[in-house]
Amino acid sequence: MNQQANVESIQVIADFRAALVEFDRQTRDLLQTLELEVRRAIDWIEHDRTRYWPQQMRRATDAVQEARINLDAAQISVRPNDSRPCYEQKKLLENARRRLGICERKVELVKKWRRTLAHAHEELQGRLGTTYQYMDSDIAKAVAALARMVAALDKYAERGTPSAAPVPAGDADEASAEGNPT
Repeated sequence: MNQQANVESIQVIADFRAALVEFDRQTRDLLQTLELEVRRAIDWIEHDRTRYWPQQMRRATDAVQEARINLDAAQISVRPNDSRPCYEQKKLLENARRRLGICERKVELVKKWRRTLAHAHEELQGRLGTTYQYMDSDIAKAVAALARMVAALDKYAERGTPSAAPVPAGDADEASAEGNPT
C-alpha cells in the first residue's frame, strides 16, 4: 500500500501542534476555574446558607412570639369606641408570620439544594475525570505525534528528494557526451 503525503508546509503542522498545546493549556485553566466556581457554590450552600436560614427562622419565630404578645396586650387595652382595634399589632403579627414562612421554605430549599448539588457535583467530577483522562492521553499523544511528524519532515526536507538530488559533475559530462553525436 503506497501512500503519499502532499505536504506543502511543515510550518503549518508545527503551528497546529503549537495551537493544540495552547488549547490544552487553556482548557485545563478553564476546567480548573469551573471546578473552583462549583466548589464555591457548594461551600456557600453547605456552610453559609445552612447556618443563615435556621438563624433567620429562630429570629422570625421570636418575632412572631413578640408580635403575638404585643397583640394580646393591645387587645386587653382596647377601648370600645376605637374604630380599628389593634390594627397595627395585627399587621406586625401577619408580617412576622409571613417572614417565618419564608424562612421555613428557605430552610427546606437549602436541604433540597444540598442534595441536588451533591449529586450534580458527583456527575461533574466523573465527566471532568473523563475529560482530564482524554487530555492526558489523547491530546498528549497527538502533540507528540505532530512533533515527530515535523521532525521527520524536517529531516526529509534537509536530505531532499531523490529526483531533485544533484548529479555529480563527472557523471554530468558523461551524460551530455552520450547525448551528443559527434
